[in-house]
Amino acid sequence: MRILLAGADGFCGFPLAEKLLSRGHTVFGIDCFHRRNIIHQLGLESIIPIKSVTERTKALQKLGNYQFQKIDISTESDKLAELIKQFRPEAICNLAQQPSPAYSQKGIEEGRFTIRNNVNGLQNLFWLMQKYCKETPIIHLGTMGEWNYPDMPIPEGFFTVTYKGYTDILPFPRQGGSLYHTSKIMMSDLSWFACRIWELMATDIHQGVIVGTHIAEWDNNPDYCTRFDFDECFGTMVNRAVACAVAEHPILVYGSGSQIRGYLTLEDALNAQVLCTENPPTDDDSFHGYRVINQFWKTFSCNELAEKVLEVSEQFGLKTEIKHIPNPRIEPEYHFYEPINEKLYKLGWVNSKSLEETLVEMFEDLLLYKSTLEKYKEFFYPKIFWRNKK
Repeated sequence: MRILLAGADGFCGFPLAEKLLSRGHTVFGIDCFHRRNIIHQLGLESIIPIKSVTERTKALQKLGNYQFQKIDISTESDKLAELIKQFRPEAICNLAQQPSPAYSQKGIEEGRFTIRNNVNGLQNLFWLMQKYCKETPIIHLGTMGEWNYPDMPIPEGFFTVTYKGYTDILPFPRQGGSLYHTSKIMMSDLSWFACRIWELMATDIHQGVIVGTHIAEWDNNPDYCTRFDFDECFGTMVNRAVACAVAEHPILVYGSGSQIRGYLTLEDALNAQVLCTENPPTDDDSFHGYRVINQFWKTFSCNELAEKVLEVSEQFGLKTEIKHIPNPRIEPEYHFYEPINEKLYKLGWVNSKSLEETLVEMFEDLLLYKSTLEKYKEFFYPKIFWRNKK
């Protein structure tokens, strides 16, 4: 299968290319290196060193048929059109998004960039798909955060509503908690529109929080490392917790720590994306060709994860503790949370590794860079607040 992979230099994009190539697919990667540039502007670096784009391209070409071109899908639609006409993709994976809630709340420029990059990029892809490859399905990453925390179970995309005696099947309401989440909601609305009006096929993967530093295909070869960020913008709660523990700094938990999220390992997240790429939407799992998948394994509270990180840190003889700090975000500290995730299992997805095993791997990988983490200790604490700090 010929697969166009946007965001091929990213945390998920690069190892996804490894996965797809290992399964015999032809992959054309595109990226414009926003993540590398933003991290540099923040005064940081990937804690696990990553190769240059040229070196990464050569490494991937050893695995299979891989090409790469620098393209910004949100602003360079002409370049994108030429590539699509020439490559004729049989599937498109769109991972080319600004993925940070905190970064989108940093300031007016960051918020504007997030919405422009995420929404325009997908819009450009849909315009070109309906013009040049209408039968090609697209998979793009949404987020479980689009749903927020309703006081009812969260279905996978649609639910049946009865109101004043009338019944209909409608998209489940989304409630963005940041400009980033709002941009993702716009992308979901775009997908629903493109499938209804242009008769395209789209899979909207609402991704949970990813835990992990490498995948099986890496095999300790530095050419295939993916990036690791721990800061408030691009590091998840788990990344920050493990980074703090490795640096023997208190493990920081925002607010009460009772906030619940869906989690899965990097290996399992990529396996799910491969499954969705190789299995387009059907009448059984989509509505008008639009398929929504809640991608996670289990739910945990921040407190539960902090305790697990603390337990693993003790196995490595590290000295740390859990410390609660004021929550910079606007979110419910205590809430009901019951998302449904049935479609992945119906596609044949299975969880391959426990959270504890993955945390041990993360410690083993990051202990090699303990001095680098200690150098960046000032970035453990948040500086971006959803409302002006008083």
